Amino acid sequence: MSFFSRILNHVVNEVLVNSLANSRIFQRFAIRSNEAMKEVVEKGKVVSGQAAEFTHAFTKEFRTELQKGASEIKKGASELNGKEWKKR
Repeated sequence: MSFFSRILNHVVNEVLVNSLANSRIFQRFAIRSNEAMKEVVEKGKVVSGQAAEFTHAFTKEFRTELQKGASEIKKGASELNGKEWKKR
């Protein structure tokens, strides 16, 4: 039984592939789909580049602000520590 199903499957595949390959409508669909996918890929490249630039700028700014905050905390702690020593 599987032998006949393989033959039938092969024949159906051949007929389907040949009919789609010779169909003008399917060819136009394939070309338009391909062009649309190329556009999506190009837009994706642009967007991912912009996202990378944004992420880099954000990380740089965050690091700067974090360093400023840490230096302010250290300064406040040293001032507080100096006042505590003066009281003793």
